[in-house]
Amino acid sequence: MTVNEKSNVVIQPYNRSNVPQLDVDLRKYIQDELQRLEASLRSLNVAGIEVLNEPPLNPVRGMVKYNVSPWDALGNGSEGLVVYNGTSWAAV
Repeated sequence: MTVNEKSNVVIQPYNRSNVPQLDVDLRKYIQDELQRLEASLRSLNVAGIEVLNEPPLNPVRGMVKYNVSPWDALGNGSEGLVVYNGTSWAAV
């Protein structure tokens, strides 16, 4: 488990493990369900507000983050909530 030093939030990523040998149909069903769960959990990471001192690697439209130095999301030295509009960061 990783604790973000700035917010004390416990960040627990999901990592899919190998599926044991099962009937082919059951195995496919379980793998499909796990992939949907994994996608859902990953979307929560994107949706959560994190305190960041550098921009996220792959920002997506609607992503909200708390910008702190040295990251200057707005280009004016300010810190605070910012939202990604698809092309740049804007103050909230």
